[in-house]
This record gives sequence, C-alpha cells and structure tokens, in this order.
Amino acid sequence: MSLNKEQILTLTYLKEVGVKGVGPQKIFSIARTIKDKNLDVKSFDDLAAVMRSMKEKVIHNVTFSDLCNANQFAHKIIEVSEACGIGYVGFYDDDFPSILRQTINEDGKLDPPLILWYRGNFSITELPGIAVIGTREATPEGVAGGEFLSGQFAKRGFNIVSGLSVGCDTCGHKGALKVIGSTTAILANGLDHDSIYPPENQDLAEEIVENGGLLMSEYRIGSIVNRYNLVARDRLQVGLSSATLVVQTGVNGGTMHAATTTLKANKPLFVMYYKDPAINNHEKCLGNALLVRQGAKYVSGGDDVDTISVFIKNYKPIKTDLFG
Repeated sequence: MSLNKEQILTLTYLKEVGVKGVGPQKIFSIARTIKDKNLDVKSFDDLAAVMRSMKEKVIHNVTFSDLCNANQFAHKIIEVSEACGIGYVGFYDDDFPSILRQTINEDGKLDPPLILWYRGNFSITELPGIAVIGTREATPEGVAGGEFLSGQFAKRGFNIVSGLSVGCDTCGHKGALKVIGSTTAILANGLDHDSIYPPENQDLAEEIVENGGLLMSEYRIGSIVNRYNLVARDRLQVGLSSATLVVQTGVNGGTMHAATTTLKANKPLFVMYYKDPAINNHEKCLGNALLVRQGAKYVSGGDDVDTISVFIKNYKPIKTDLFG
C-alpha cells in the first residue's frame, strides 16, 4: 500500500492552510513508512495516525483537522482543473511514467515529481522520449536543423520533449508536429490558458494538444513561471527522455542546466554540429563544443538517424529504487 494521488495532493497543500515544512522528502518518508509497515491507509484518520506515529516533529504534529483543511483546498484545485480539461496523476499511480520515477536533478540526486498535471494525450509518455533543447535566440540554421532532426526522430517513434519556450524549444515541437509525430511540452507554470508561458506560444500549446500531444507540469492551475520553476522544469524534460539533443547553446546559457542533468543521469547527450564553421563559432553555439568536451556526441543532418535511434532505444541507464 502507498499514498494515492489525492492523499499526496492533500499533503502537498498543507502549506496552503498554514502548516509549513511538509515538502516532497517528508511526503516520500510518509509513503515509505506506509509501505514498510504494510499499512492500509484509506481515510485521513488513518493517514493522521500514521503521521502521529512518526518521529519527525514536522510530520508528527500535523493534525486530522490540518489534513481535512488541506483536502478541501485540494478539491477546489481539482474541480477547477477538471473544468479546464486538466487531469493529474500521483507518483504511486500505475499510470505514472516509470521513467520519471528515476528523475535526477542537476546535483545528481534523485528528485522525481510527486504530482503531474496534464492536458492532452497522457499515453504518449510511454513512448521513448528525446529532449530537444537550446537557446531562445537560435540562428536560422539552428531552427532549420532542430526542426529537421526533431521530425526525423518523431518519425521513428520518439516523443519529442521540450519546454514550449521560443527558439529551440519551439523548433522541437514544430518539427514533430510537421511529421504528425508525438510531442510533449513540460511547463514551469500552470496549464490553464491564462498561465501559459511564453504567451506568444499559446497557439502552439493548443496545436500540440489538438494534434495528440501533451502539456504537462508539476505546478497547479494558476501558478506563474519563475526562475526556480524553469530550472526545476529542466530536470523533468531530461527525466521523461531517454536522451537529450542540444540544438544550440551558449557557454552560460540556461540550456546547460538540462545538459548537465543529462550527464548526471547517465543518459546520452547529443549536440548539433553545423557544416558552416561560422555557425559553430557563433556566440549562441559555443556551448555545443563545451558539452562535447564534457561527454556529449556531435550530430549533424547527415548522420545516420536510424543508428542513433536504435542506440537510444537500447540504452539502459542505471536505476535506483530509493522511493520504493
């Protein structure tokens, strides 16, 4: 037995009713206690009893009333989300993507999401994914190359995963859409129409959903983007993917967060190489060469995409069972 998604959501929203300190690690600790003791937690009375039995003060002091208040808040979020066509799934649910249970952050530590909100075709999370990422200020050659390779991989059954940002993210999504392939946009904000970021890609977000793709986020409806959320979002792009493709990045670009996370997760990292030396030496592309020195492999439009696809699909990173 373990926590169901409503219980997880309730524990997550304790902070909304004034109870501080019950973050993801504490919630995983509660789940481990339930599993280790083989407890059947059906009600919030049961959950409160489990928490009272634990030694951690922050958890021990949570009351049944606190849980009920947090559950009321959770139900309001669920109702509004459902009205917008937004569903959610919890870490211990059978349909939670197993690959995301192995999510690694930039520090190399296991850091999976507890809850995923989604709009669109959630079943495509079962496909092998390739994260297509890069600078928001891509050159025309980067846009063309990113769209081409994204389309080629989408044709071969990959889910093209990106973050809906302008530039390289956009070319990843559009490359998949052009060949009627699968694409997932992982957002650093809520999935309601008023929260979509960046707003200039609102139409692209709708096009993704309308064409069998997926919008996904660990942030509830109404949440707005911030720098922390953007960095945290990067780990989910890598987490849902079997490999990462960097289209273009500067040495200090935000793309480096996801690239570093890919290497820490022991997943294949590819960067685009351009026939024109001027493009490879462009300020927004110098990070590509740096990543190769750190372990990435070059890919160009002339490479055998079939060979790379087979390699990615057969590659098995080391797994851990830290959270059960």
